[in-house]
Amino acid sequence: MSDEGEVEGFDAWALRVASQRRPSDGPGLAEAARADLPYATPPQRAAIEALLASGSVAGAAASLEMHPERLRGLLSEAQRRAARSGSSREHDHIRDVPPGYHLRGTSTLYGADGTPKLQWVKTARDQEEQIAALLDAIEGAVELYRGAIDPAPPSLASHRDDLLVVYPMGDPHIGMYAWHEEAGEDFDLDIASRNLATATRLLVDAAPPARVGHILNLGDFFHADNAQNRTARSGHALDVDGRFAKVQRVGMATMRACIDSALRRHELVRVTNVIGNHDDHTAILLSHCLAALYEREPRVTIEQAPAKFHYYRHGRVLYGVTHGDTCKVRDLESVMSADRPADWGETRYRHWYTGHVHHDSAREFRGVTVETFRTLAARDAWHTASGYRSDRDMKADVWHSTYGRVGRHIVGIEQVIACAS
Repeated sequence: MSDEGEVEGFDAWALRVASQRRPSDGPGLAEAARADLPYATPPQRAAIEALLASGSVAGAAASLEMHPERLRGLLSEAQRRAARSGSSREHDHIRDVPPGYHLRGTSTLYGADGTPKLQWVKTARDQEEQIAALLDAIEGAVELYRGAIDPAPPSLASHRDDLLVVYPMGDPHIGMYAWHEEAGEDFDLDIASRNLATATRLLVDAAPPARVGHILNLGDFFHADNAQNRTARSGHALDVDGRFAKVQRVGMATMRACIDSALRRHELVRVTNVIGNHDDHTAILLSHCLAALYEREPRVTIEQAPAKFHYYRHGRVLYGVTHGDTCKVRDLESVMSADRPADWGETRYRHWYTGHVHHDSAREFRGVTVETFRTLAARDAWHTASGYRSDRDMKADVWHSTYGRVGRHIVGIEQVIACAS
């Protein structure tokens, strides 16, 4: 092989591409950009077409009323998008990769005359394409639920505006499977759904007639985020009960049962589904479908922002919500004060609701308390073998707009199972 020439690896190719990231005016620039048109986004396409029409970067930038460096940036981005798809003729890449994939690497064999003789093209699934396809699927699923719920009759004759009831759900893990011979207890899709709906009903029945009830799904509502039954970020294999579509259907029905329970006590019901490390995408699907489902119900508000941090205000009370997998507990104080400086200065009682760790803890910092919550879910085989033994329950907090938290109701797993049977 050395007699014929040398093989250029992907690293060397990437360095050559990087050296050309900022195209400059010169012969052939417009024609090179023309080859990137099929891969360009709308802004990049507009920049390329302006360049083709004017013949120069300066002329194209003037026609689009933008700085020339911004236009060069768009051209460079289009070039990189084309290269990810396998098209970069100046680097001897002339074959597009299949839809849904991106170029992961190449090895090119050059002859003595410098022309390519043989090329190996390595591809990988394109995460951006997968996410785009998922979002398209979410939009289609939403249409199936749109406006399906009729408005519910008023819950009570009168409500207290000064009270707020918060129902934090610690990591429900809908769809998780556990076998008693491995984990000490059976757990499956039906058990998870029944326990969560029952616990919520018991807590709602014990709650005061606050005008607003806030259901906080603290993340990992679903145990698996895809049909491969693996976590999206780490790829860990998961024990899952049932097909992916069935888990989604049961999870949606379970949350609907919880919302309907809250509607019997509260005039307004707010729902926040936090994104966890087990359900990066299905948490978004859950929120969008619930929002469509309750579209005609003015008493239900579904938070749809795909944010990792959420904040809510009730008089002198400020509380934040996050799963807890992306930020250390000790940093949440400064995160809240930085994200909500006005609310921080105007409130007296500040609290963080987090999940992720499956056990109770509360740490008080200067001005805010950070609390983690238990789960109702049983341990799977991995957690059992790793020695995790936290207890299981669900709670509801009663907040007063002036005096802060004035009550807490707790239902343990034994009470939940007894009332669910």
